[in-house]
Amino acid sequence: MEIVSYPALFTPKDGQVLVDFPDLPEAFTQGKNMADAMDFAKLGLAITVNDKLGHFEKAPQASKLAEVQAAHPGVTVKMVTVDLDQY
Repeated sequence: MEIVSYPALFTPKDGQVLVDFPDLPEAFTQGKNMADAMDFAKLGLAITVNDKLGHFEKAPQASKLAEVQAAHPGVTVKMVTVDLDQY
């Protein structure tokens, strides 16, 4: 079991919830609502980190949740956690 957690920004826009990872900009995604967005965020995070590891790259150090929240006031910031072995 290899668990990773990264903070993500969840921003409502045009009837969707956009998801961005400050530490992994290539892992952006979206969903119809917060539950969908979180599901897609987990998938995007797992795919991105597994891809990096598969190419012998290191995954970046995850930022602290409080630091990301402070840098993005007014945006919902949540930790996204996945078990890489499930993807």
